[in-house]
Amino acid sequence: MAFTLTLKPEVEQRLRELAEAEHRSMHKTVEVAIQEYLERQERNEWTRQAARRVFEEDAEFFEMLGDR
Repeated sequence: MAFTLTLKPEVEQRLRELAEAEHRSMHKTVEVAIQEYLERQERNEWTRQAARRVFEEDAEFFEMLGDR
Protein backbone atom coordinates (compact mmCIF):
# COMPACT_ATOMS: atom_id res chain seq x y z
CA MET A 1 0.00 0.00 0.00
CA ALA A 2 1.35 3.39 -0.90
CA PHE A 3 0.26 6.70 0.56
CA THR A 4 1.55 10.18 1.22
CA LEU A 5 2.46 11.13 4.74
CA THR A 6 2.54 14.82 5.56
CA LEU A 7 4.46 15.70 8.70
CA LYS A 8 5.03 18.94 10.54
CA PRO A 9 8.52 20.23 9.69
CA GLU A 10 9.81 19.64 13.22
CA VAL A 11 8.52 16.04 13.22
CA GLU A 12 10.05 15.43 9.81
CA GLN A 13 13.39 16.76 11.05
CA ARG A 14 13.30 14.50 14.11
CA LEU A 15 12.41 11.54 11.88
CA ARG A 16 15.27 12.37 9.52
CA GLU A 17 17.72 12.58 12.43
CA LEU A 18 16.52 9.29 13.89
CA ALA A 19 16.72 7.54 10.53
CA GLU A 20 20.26 8.80 10.02
CA ALA A 21 21.28 7.74 13.54
CA GLU A 22 19.87 4.26 12.94
CA HIS A 23 21.38 4.02 9.43
CA ARG A 24 18.12 3.41 7.64
CA SER A 25 15.74 5.29 5.39
CA MET A 26 12.97 7.50 6.69
CA HIS A 27 10.51 5.11 5.03
CA LYS A 28 11.93 2.12 6.93
CA THR A 29 11.98 4.11 10.18
CA VAL A 30 8.27 4.94 9.79
CA GLU A 31 7.51 1.33 8.88
CA VAL A 32 9.28 0.08 12.03
CA ALA A 33 7.45 2.66 14.16
CA ILE A 34 4.07 1.59 12.80
CA GLN A 35 4.84 -2.08 13.36
CA GLU A 36 5.91 -1.40 16.96
CA TYR A 37 2.74 0.64 17.52
CA LEU A 38 0.54 -2.17 16.21
CA GLU A 39 2.32 -4.75 18.37
CA ARG A 40 1.92 -2.52 21.45
CA GLN A 41 -1.79 -2.17 20.73
CA GLU A 42 -2.13 -5.95 20.48
CA ARG A 43 -0.34 -6.39 23.83
CA ASN A 44 -2.53 -3.72 25.43
CA GLU A 45 -5.68 -5.44 24.16
CA TRP A 46 -4.44 -8.82 25.41
CA THR A 47 -3.75 -7.27 28.82
CA ARG A 48 -7.21 -5.67 28.96
CA GLN A 49 -8.86 -8.97 28.08
CA ALA A 50 -6.79 -10.87 30.64
CA ALA A 51 -7.64 -8.34 33.37
CA ARG A 52 -11.31 -8.51 32.43
CA ARG A 53 -11.25 -12.32 32.72
CA VAL A 54 -9.55 -12.16 36.14
CA PHE A 55 -12.05 -9.62 37.45
CA GLU A 56 -14.97 -11.68 36.13
CA GLU A 57 -13.64 -14.98 37.49
CA ASP A 58 -12.69 -13.52 40.88
CA ALA A 59 -15.52 -10.99 41.24
CA GLU A 60 -16.56 -12.41 44.61
CA PHE A 61 -13.01 -12.10 45.96
CA PHE A 62 -12.74 -8.48 44.82
CA GLU A 63 -16.10 -7.69 46.41
CA MET A 64 -14.82 -9.11 49.71
CA LEU A 65 -11.74 -6.90 49.46
CA GLY A 66 -13.93 -3.87 48.86
CA ASP A 67 -15.87 -4.54 52.07
CA ARG A 68 -12.78 -4.16 54.25
